[in-house]
Amino acid sequence: MDIEIEDILVKLLEGQTRLETEINGVKSEIKKNSIKIEAIEKNIDMIVEVQSSHREQNESSFKSTDLIIEEKTNLIEKSIKNISKNVKEVKESIEVLKDMTGRHEVDINILKRRPV
Repeated sequence: MDIEIEDILVKLLEGQTRLETEINGVKSEIKKNSIKIEAIEKNIDMIVEVQSSHREQNESSFKSTDLIIEEKTNLIEKSIKNISKNVKEVKESIEVLKDMTGRHEVDINILKRRPV
């Protein structure tokens, strides 16, 4: 019976040794994975920083573009108002010329009917 117990103990020790070897392998893999995770976290932090920088640049560019568009829109608005005013003045001048031409036509016709 002592031999049986000894065999059982040997098998238990061999099993324990295998388990310890496997556990050491798992620990080694865990360390490797931890290192990889740290590298991934650093990369993610870098990406976040770059994205934040891009966002800030885009916001600044959009603000600048919006200001330029607003300025040009205001300038176009003023130009259109000025052109509209000028067109109105030209129309009024044309109406005055039409009136004057009409009066002159009447005067010319009166003079034509008078005996010389």
